[in-house]
Amino acid sequence: MSDSDAAPPSAEVVARVDAVIRDVLGLDAGALSPSSRLKEDLGADSVDAVVLVMALEREFKGQMSDAEAAGLSTVGDIAGYISLWIGKQSS
Repeated sequence: MSDSDAAPPSAEVVARVDAVIRDVLGLDAGALSPSSRLKEDLGADSVDAVVLVMALEREFKGQMSDAEAAGLSTVGDIAGYISLWIGKQSS
């Protein structure tokens, strides 16, 4: 399955990803949208990015390579990636 064929992330995955991002970046509820860019819109720096990857790995019980993490620039990218990740773990 290619990324373009992937189904949209479930509401549960989106909610969990949003909660992790809000917690790591100290954001209020409702501050995120799928198109929110981590650096440009949410002010994440390189340290925030590392902490975010570790928090996502902990929340979703997996590991993300540096290359994979570098390719995720929006909240929607992260939710989509996590959905694929969960799908691969369950197959």
